Amino acid sequence: MSEWSWEGNDAEWAINIHSIGMVISMLFLVLYVVIIITLSPYAEDNQLLELSIVASIMVVTFTSLAVYSYTRIKSIRRAIANLKKVEIRDGLIILNTINGAYTAKLNEITICYKTIIGRGFRPYAYNVFINYQGITYQIPYLKPEDYGALRQALKGHGMDISECTA
Repeated sequence: MSEWSWEGNDAEWAINIHSIGMVISMLFLVLYVVIIITLSPYAEDNQLLELSIVASIMVVTFTSLAVYSYTRIKSIRRAIANLKKVEIRDGLIILNTINGAYTAKLNEITICYKTIIGRGFRPYAYNVFINYQGITYQIPYLKPEDYGALRQALKGHGMDISECTA
């Protein structure tokens, strides 16, 4: 029987992007507050200015929290769906995610792929999707040679990989 393994770090990449986004949004918030405080002594009507400052800070804070929540949920869902490592051996597939490792028989999963076409209409990468227990995991940007090895390993175990329909 044939064996196959793949390892990637897209889960860490998604979490790093989330962290960078949060740092940038907090810097903008601090910069905004510093500018308003710096300009406030030059205002004529302090009460109106103070009210507008408080309102502006609240709007920015709530907007930042909303953006934070949205990006956190989106990045965590993406990170969970991206696989760190995949192994096929002895009729089993081992899926390593940031949540842990899952072992399944090959007949318990469905696998499909989407081709990423480059110049000259030749595929330069494949996105492979593995559906296991209702959750779809992704191997992003699999090189053509790795995809070919995966296909051969699956054929060695009596399985075929098909193109995704949707």
